[in-house]
Amino acid sequence: MELRQFASAIVVTAVVFAACTQIKNGSPPGVDIQDGGSGGDTSGPPGSAAGDGGDGHAGQRSSDGGAPAGVELSIWPTYATDPQQASDAQAVFAAVSVLSAGATTLTLAERWDELSGATGSPRTLAWNRLEAMVKPYRDKNGNVAFCIDVVDRQQSAWPFTNSLADAAAREAMHRTIDEVYARFAAQLTHLCFGYEVDRYLSVASSSEGSNLLDFLKDSVGYARQHAAHTERIAVGVAVTLDALSNPKNADAPWLLGDEAIAVYDPLGKSELKSPASGADEIGSALDALANGSGLPLALWEVGYPSSAGSNQKAQREYFNDLFELVGERRDHISFVSVFGLNDRLTSDCDAEAALFGDEAGDRSLRSEARCSMGLRADANKLAWPTVLSALAQYR
Repeated sequence: MELRQFASAIVVTAVVFAACTQIKNGSPPGVDIQDGGSGGDTSGPPGSAAGDGGDGHAGQRSSDGGAPAGVELSIWPTYATDPQQASDAQAVFAAVSVLSAGATTLTLAERWDELSGATGSPRTLAWNRLEAMVKPYRDKNGNVAFCIDVVDRQQSAWPFTNSLADAAAREAMHRTIDEVYARFAAQLTHLCFGYEVDRYLSVASSSEGSNLLDFLKDSVGYARQHAAHTERIAVGVAVTLDALSNPKNADAPWLLGDEAIAVYDPLGKSELKSPASGADEIGSALDALANGSGLPLALWEVGYPSSAGSNQKAQREYFNDLFELVGERRDHISFVSVFGLNDRLTSDCDAEAALFGDEAGDRSLRSEARCSMGLRADANKLAWPTVLSALAQYR
């Protein structure tokens, strides 16, 4: 089937998925997917896939058209939630839109308590939604970067009230990791534990912080030793880019696994950073890693707002600087995920802003910045061609 023909077929698929999961009724949002992605049955299995086993034999990383094998590029499938539409169908449609733009790696980051129950038992509706989002990438031999958010910035995100130090907590995480591998091992290229762990550590007690770091060490070790793990899957822990840029953190305990994972924050203290700050901080992080752990750098969120004191030209300048640096230092960068595809609703960004630990007066700035970091709003923004050009070069 030609990709243009699939543009209409995915609409029907997304609606069918929403009906099958019985969450909401409605049609998918009006997202222009242009050439479309791949399709097929988007419904996930009725229950847990753990124990069924993913084959995990998708081969080693390769490159297209002379692009470096070690760099993957992705775009977060963000979108403005439409209360009149089925939310899961919107998520599937956004994932297909990212694929149609040329990003063959899908970025997924989910709170652990949304993925699993207290024992690690999978929450079926959440996993079915993820299965539906991954299906087009699987059909196109694409990749998946998956982050299990043990914490969500300054908030805990584990699905139980007991301590992470308990053996039951580790067993629950092992079961969640089993689920990830069983469903997505053949597509998985990055497995992350996060999210922005250093923000949580900054407010946690010493014992809570120690428990989290021990827990993350066990989780990373289990994932790397898993029977379905392959050499193409890089495992690590997500912190802020600020944390990695600080030379004092060259041997920080969160530098576990195969790569250092960073999230860029465009806000400083009560103000927006300059567009050049992204490339500057990434360069500093790369220098710190080279002088410390030697791990490659995976960038899970890179992006810049077009409002909140900024504009579309500044956003484009940010991405021009970013991809110039990626080209210069690509041998030490394993993954770059742009945040994100579409602008979002203020209500969603307001809820998210509360997790960052900003002063109450700064949360509106945070929310406005987060909500304008998409590459598209009512139309494509000025930075869109820059990102498309990078996707053509590095995918």
